[in-house]
Amino acid sequence: MPYPFADMALYFFIYSFCGWLMETVLCSVAERRLVNRGFLGGPFCPIYGCAVLLMLVLLLPVRDGLDEPWKAVLVIFFSGTVLATLVEYAISWLMEKLFHARWWDYSHMRFNLNGRVHFGISLAWGGLATLFLYFVQPLFETLVSTLYAVNSRLPHIISWSLIAILAADTVISTMVALRIGNKLDQLEKWSELIRGYKEIIELPTKEEILYKIEGWYERLAEGGRKASDGIKSIIPLPELHVLSFDGLRSRLAEYANELRKRRDLMLSGTRYLQRRMLKAFPRMRRHGNPASLDEWQKQLQKEQKPDEAEKK
Repeated sequence: MPYPFADMALYFFIYSFCGWLMETVLCSVAERRLVNRGFLGGPFCPIYGCAVLLMLVLLLPVRDGLDEPWKAVLVIFFSGTVLATLVEYAISWLMEKLFHARWWDYSHMRFNLNGRVHFGISLAWGGLATLFLYFVQPLFETLVSTLYAVNSRLPHIISWSLIAILAADTVISTMVALRIGNKLDQLEKWSELIRGYKEIIELPTKEEILYKIEGWYERLAEGGRKASDGIKSIIPLPELHVLSFDGLRSRLAEYANELRKRRDLMLSGTRYLQRRMLKAFPRMRRHGNPASLDEWQKQLQKEQKPDEAEKK
């Protein structure tokens, strides 16, 4: 490594903070409201810290080893573009595998690769890499040297404290992301049931309705799903058999309305950390049916407008 561990850790957090600040400013301007950008709750975007650490390890020798500066600049620019693109692509892929969602998506922009990276942004990364190594990094080296001058143990204390904070923040943010995924799963299940009720109510005979419901039971059993995940906790099948045709349709309509109420209550009951994360990634896309995520985002926008009106 080109620096001691404590120094590398400090540079990681400095650049993670700079990345968070840049993203927050750009997104806040675009959204015309303050957006706490990033997966973590704290003011860090580790993707920037990871990318810059790679550049420090791999590209500082280029900066200091080539005699002709213009050659070094070209190598750093193109290498920084490639390195940053690889880091962004890898983290996007990893987060999608972990949380079954695309947290950022460039599919709406031309010259993207699978929606994970964008050619123009990658070039900007190359420019930033050159700027960092030649102009910004020397300033941060002076800052870290100043910390050593104050107390030789101070950089170690700060770096390990920040690592502990980052670890706690990562655990909390991961739990929030998983809960968002679980909530979306439940919303999608309830939406599927509501659609199913609507279709069943339109069936012409009682026998066809009961046959359809029994088919739901079989699919639940085959999938190994718990009763609370499906209709067993809502529909007492023996009771439905004794109802008249009109009574059966009326009872199913009641179940559908009850599910709608539960679903609406879940949509409106968003906790602060979940709300922050969803607002931080307005272009997040989920695998499968995106309707529930879109409805959730719209609900948050509706809740935000009255708050803004009260402030005015």
